[in-house]
Amino acid sequence: MRQTLPLTALITCLLLSLGVAKADQAILIGGGYNINGSQGQIELNVKWVQEVLKQANLPVTTFFTDGDDPAPDVHYQHRESEDTGANALNELAAQLEPVARLFGDQGLNQQRYRNHSVEDVRGSTKADLLTQSLKDLISSAPDDPSLIIYNGHGKQSKSTVDKVTLELWDDTQLTANELHSILGKSNAPTRFVFTQCYSGGFHRLAYANPESGLELSSNTRCGFTAESAYRLAEGCSASINTDDYRDYTTYFFAALDGYDRQGEILAEDADPDQDGTVSMREAHFYTLENAHSTDLSRSTSEDFLNRWEPWYLKWTSAKQGLPNNEYAKLYRTLADKHNISLSNNTAKIIRSKLENYQKTSEELQSRRHELRNDLRDVQHQLVQSATKQWPALAGPYTAQFQSMAASGVLINVATWLREQSAYETLVDLQNEDDNIDGALLDAERNATQMQKLFYFRKLANLKSQLYQHGDASHISSYEKLVSCESAPLIFDEKKVLTTSTDVDK
Repeated sequence: MRQTLPLTALITCLLLSLGVAKADQAILIGGGYNINGSQGQIELNVKWVQEVLKQANLPVTTFFTDGDDPAPDVHYQHRESEDTGANALNELAAQLEPVARLFGDQGLNQQRYRNHSVEDVRGSTKADLLTQSLKDLISSAPDDPSLIIYNGHGKQSKSTVDKVTLELWDDTQLTANELHSILGKSNAPTRFVFTQCYSGGFHRLAYANPESGLELSSNTRCGFTAESAYRLAEGCSASINTDDYRDYTTYFFAALDGYDRQGEILAEDADPDQDGTVSMREAHFYTLENAHSTDLSRSTSEDFLNRWEPWYLKWTSAKQGLPNNEYAKLYRTLADKHNISLSNNTAKIIRSKLENYQKTSEELQSRRHELRNDLRDVQHQLVQSATKQWPALAGPYTAQFQSMAASGVLINVATWLREQSAYETLVDLQNEDDNIDGALLDAERNATQMQKLFYFRKLANLKSQLYQHGDASHISSYEKLVSCESAPLIFDEKKVLTTSTDVDK
């Protein structure tokens, strides 16, 4: 059982000592674009983040899927190991498992639907409704800082990165460009945490022109994303077992909270400067270091460094040693975690490991291709035998099929299938296919750790180069973003934006 959060007390004391009014507002947006895209993991993420924010005394306005509509809007995977009692649907699913494996999808056989259990939902995430709600919230308090958090799905842009989208309820969308326009009504800083696929395009919110350029918006905006504008993010599983989660939300908000999702105190301190408060930037760094996932996460200031880099610096030879800054420290720490010694050959070692993980992925994909060919052959053999005895199996949406289901004949089909030797082969092949999926995920996660090392090294050098070659306006813009990111959950605009926290240049 978790104890009273130290974060709450620390923030409260800080506010009292500074005399800061808690005028911030958090806007939490979550859910899928339709019932089949609204996984249980998203719902649990929203509920957990909601709790963390409330524990920190930050007012939260939540939007989720269809709002207060009682219709099902979440799906999840039933697990036999989590059964708490008899359930007719689950018992029937167990009986019909062979039929589902042969004619359908065992995953779908375990899929369940229900209405969400998120509390205090203000409204729907349908694009037109959410857009109006956001405009109303901002116009009602245009001078109050905002924190916007999104847990859902995203879609890649085929043109400019500002066209990446939030995939919202009822198959609607909101682009980064459109959200940029909405935030233009605010006079106060806005921070964001976006955890969806292709979320990096939303760093364009920080700029005056969402399509191009490095000039920052007049009202400060900064934030953090799980991925770039070009990569899928980890997460969005239908699982309801939080032990499975390694997404950006899980690490980032655990760092802010001081506790993991099971209510245990973090094994590693997320407050390296020991000032008693975990800033959002510190939470991001904690995630970069500790998340063994497929996410190569980034912040707005990191996006700025990458966009600032002049073409001629890309062709300069990298120094043998890294500059002394936070990204170099991340590089050294992560290298040590993966038993990579630092020397003149370190880059070659990292590249070799990355190539090995990529080779493993290719071999697994090749094996899966062969396996699925074998699987189709076995399925074809069984389907032919079964439909000879029960021809109605060939028409799953017909009256005859419905008659089979209603009369219990499908149970007889399932019993017959269990007795076939080919069915055992079918189950073995499908289980091996699942194992390959798990192995592919592990290989991709390991490869990402090597990509992180290259990413940290590049950022370490870029930051050093900015202070050597950048003009005053670019340095000022970078420090403004870093300062914005370095705020705790409760944003003190006056304190943060007048004090540079950018050290180890």
